[in-house]
Amino acid sequence: MIAASQSFIAITLGLLAASASPTLAQQAQPDPAVRLLSLAARQHITPTRLERHTRAIVAHERPSGSLGENAAIDYIVETLRAEGIRVDVHEFLAYASDPFAAQLEVVGHDFTPRAITASFSASADRLEAALVDLGSLDDLPALETGTGERLVLPVGPSDPNLTGAIAMVDGLPRNVPTTVLAELGAAGVVFVNPEERLNDLIVTSTWGIPSLRNAHRLPDIPVAQITRSAGARLREWLATGPVRVRLTVQVRTGWKPLRLAVARVDPPDANAAPYVLLGGHIDAWYRGGTDEGASNAAMVELARAFERERHRLRRGLVVAWWPGHSNARYAGSTWFADHFFQELRDRGIAYVNIDGVGQMGAKRFAASTTSSLAPLAQRVIQRATGNRIDPGRPGRNSDQSFNGIGLPLFQIHHTRLAEDGGYWWWHTPEDTFDKVDFTVLETDTELYVDALSELLAAPMLPLDLRAELAGLGDLIRQREHESGGRLDLSEATRRQQDLAQLIERIHAKVPPVADEQLDVALVDLLRPLHRVLYSPSDPYHPDPGVSLGMLPGLAPASILREEPRGTDRYQFAETTLIRERNRLIEALEESILRAQKLEVLLGGS
Repeated sequence: MIAASQSFIAITLGLLAASASPTLAQQAQPDPAVRLLSLAARQHITPTRLERHTRAIVAHERPSGSLGENAAIDYIVETLRAEGIRVDVHEFLAYASDPFAAQLEVVGHDFTPRAITASFSASADRLEAALVDLGSLDDLPALETGTGERLVLPVGPSDPNLTGAIAMVDGLPRNVPTTVLAELGAAGVVFVNPEERLNDLIVTSTWGIPSLRNAHRLPDIPVAQITRSAGARLREWLATGPVRVRLTVQVRTGWKPLRLAVARVDPPDANAAPYVLLGGHIDAWYRGGTDEGASNAAMVELARAFERERHRLRRGLVVAWWPGHSNARYAGSTWFADHFFQELRDRGIAYVNIDGVGQMGAKRFAASTTSSLAPLAQRVIQRATGNRIDPGRPGRNSDQSFNGIGLPLFQIHHTRLAEDGGYWWWHTPEDTFDKVDFTVLETDTELYVDALSELLAAPMLPLDLRAELAGLGDLIRQREHESGGRLDLSEATRRQQDLAQLIERIHAKVPPVADEQLDVALVDLLRPLHRVLYSPSDPYHPDPGVSLGMLPGLAPASILREEPRGTDRYQFAETTLIRERNRLIEALEESILRAQKLEVLLGGS
């Protein structure tokens, strides 16, 4: 295997002779080899097989580390091994949190609303305190926690005193409000669901297995969730005077063994080839029909189909069923990133996530991708459905545990419309087998067949470097604008423009057929940029599960516009932004150096 640092040296022979053929920039339609692979792979996938796998997986409740999850893993492993597919099962300890029960009693009233708690809530036994209604947090001023997160919470002398109180807030349980309400003195939090239902969720901002760096983020206050109508009734009483409540919460948090199944499909005679990583979580709240038994079934069929057509592959496929997605905060994918870091860096060329497919009544197509893979998503969806989409950028969710490694990201969405009730059963006991439409699931699986076929068999890796650079330029200008002109990013803009020009020349010179070293070299060129585009941390320690937008290190830019010069908050933000500007410029310089080496090896000056 040739490491990424060596990849530039090995490109020249056999690649430069075909420079008159179509270039990377001209590949709008799939190559014949891609079409053949896609058509052949589709023949192996049927609604009947998808239904069989889904039924077997959804037969079990599957919280992480449970007997049900292990039974589903065993079914997947046995099914794939029967096809001759290599499947490794890794076992490890993860820090998981199982929510059991919550009860909210209103002192002096015969009213005990239906309630649940959340993963990583603290437990409590009849904690009695005054109930303080904060309403919606969306319209309140911002508060900095000192951890790089911009939070929306009350500050100032006129705000209610939360010391020892139980705070009631609108919205689904979230990590940021939970953490900061605890810092403001609240003894507990009651979230009021905006709908007449309860959705199981998680309230820690740690990502993956906690470490010494982030264990302090684990919440230490109890959390409950009630329905919209229950919240309205409590507010009626609060309008007439003080209300006291008793909160009881039962949560079991600690270490438990998890199992991670990983299937590998190698191209012929190339077991150390670059590969695409396809992942989706195996654990679920309750039986998880669409979240995510149907996706797990699709993954089984995708592994089978590409194994049967492996003679057509130029690149490998690694398929992983992540445990610990929900009640261990992406523990499985983070463990894989930690323990296969070097392999992913040297051979990984993209991460494809699959989640929530096969929803009955799904009508809207969309995608979340890095800019470099957005054209691929647009092509795949338009060719298959006629729909034109504008892919969004990935958020801090969906087992996106590979930002430190710098893998381009890709996920397709096919969801219900809000006017049809939306995805109302998500994270509830109602996510059962009957919520899966197998005609929809076949469509969704075929979309992934088409996208993976291009990633696995295209003569040139379908990575649009120019789109990535153009998107980065827009984001730099956006962050500068957010600062009100007080953050000078002109040096970063200049380097971005220099790199964009280099990329244009490289696009014109890349031959129509790559080898494995060139595949890795193209991804390697983007890795430094990916890290600053998606992570405010270093490559080795996952940053918090908090969405700060693209270029998250520069998220405090708006503070320079909002705050008077000279205040502590302004000065702290300015210091942060200067350091993050240095990190951005250094990443651009590293990508420029890699692009210059690649241009030379491709015949440039």
